[in-house]
Amino acid sequence: MKITNRILKVTVMLIAFTFYSYTSFSKNIIQTTINKAIKPASPPKGFSNQYAIVNGVKIHYVIGGHGTPLMLVHGFPQNWYMWDRLLPELSKHFTIIAPDLRGVGESGKSQGGYDKKTMAIDLHELAKKLGYKKIDIAGHDIGMMVAYAYAAQFPNEVNKLALLDALIPGVEPVWSQVKAQAWWFGFFSQPHSSEVAEGRMNLILEDFFPAVSFVQNSFTSQEKAEFTRAYSVKGAARASFLCFVFEQDIKDNQEFRKHKLAMPVLAMGSDHFAPFLGAHVRLVASNVKECVITGSGHWIIQEQTGQVQKGLLEFFMEK
Repeated sequence: MKITNRILKVTVMLIAFTFYSYTSFSKNIIQTTINKAIKPASPPKGFSNQYAIVNGVKIHYVIGGHGTPLMLVHGFPQNWYMWDRLLPELSKHFTIIAPDLRGVGESGKSQGGYDKKTMAIDLHELAKKLGYKKIDIAGHDIGMMVAYAYAAQFPNEVNKLALLDALIPGVEPVWSQVKAQAWWFGFFSQPHSSEVAEGRMNLILEDFFPAVSFVQNSFTSQEKAEFTRAYSVKGAARASFLCFVFEQDIKDNQEFRKHKLAMPVLAMGSDHFAPFLGAHVRLVASNVKECVITGSGHWIIQEQTGQVQKGLLEFFMEK
């Protein structure tokens, strides 16, 4: 009986070890395939990929066009490529800088620095390195929070600011209301959530994109492939999920909002996801123009490309 029990224990251990090894091996194979088989998306004609070490982290960015510098800041779970549809037209009027935020795609995966104040300093250092003393800036989703932190820290170095379809952490009453409803805020901010998602970001994003869409199937196959690739790079899940730990952002924003932004600010929200945005932004800025993107959920650039392009051009080109 003792021998039988011992054999049983050994057998169970071997099965468990084999399953673990097979799962880990399969996961590594999937990760290797994603990293090597799918190449990063190429920028459009007239644009190039560039890299800079700023604020202690490597930042990848796409740059092109002519005129006043306009920085476009992506959100989660996208990278610079979320702006690709707009780049040909915008670059006729502006020098476009579209970075990958720290932690995403080809940018560095630092251990920390995912509070929006620090991420904004990354971009400010990038602008300085490129020789720009003053820029226009637009941000969507997490990028909207970073763009606000940029303008709040460096108000004299921002001509105009566009905040697209998200909200500012800690600014009530909207913040608590949305945070209570947005299940992904809770999931992504958990300490071990990225361990669950690592190697499975294709499954996470496959469910997440339609969850906050109004116009379904608005992403091209190339866009879905690029966003999945950018967040499947080793370390990207852990890094990008840290963007959802908002405690420091809330503290920083309580200080920032003591001084309302004075530069022209565009609040561009969708009618099906962020209709509150105009009133929300007026709590932190005194010169606000509101633009509601109709027939759209959260992915306004993919769902209503023409409306977004028109709204941005009118705002940034207005004298």
